[in-house]
Amino acid sequence: MSGTLRRLTKLHHYHYPVVGVVGLVYTVAFHGPGTHQLSIGPVEFDAFYAAVIGFGALIVFSLTDGYYDAAEYGIDESEE
Repeated sequence: MSGTLRRLTKLHHYHYPVVGVVGLVYTVAFHGPGTHQLSIGPVEFDAFYAAVIGFGALIVFSLTDGYYDAAEYGIDESEE
């Protein structure tokens, strides 16, 4: 049971960088700049760059968050 719990907590900890990388790759591979223009009042920007910045920020923030620590999830390191 603790092995399953350990895998699930690692998956929970590392899913943000995976979502960021997959989203960034999908955005760059299947969409291009200039396709969708968004305007909010007098400000206009491209949705492509908004997605790239958003997924890039998710990658940076999730990778600088730290490393996986089983103690944060209440798992003893000696349990296998």
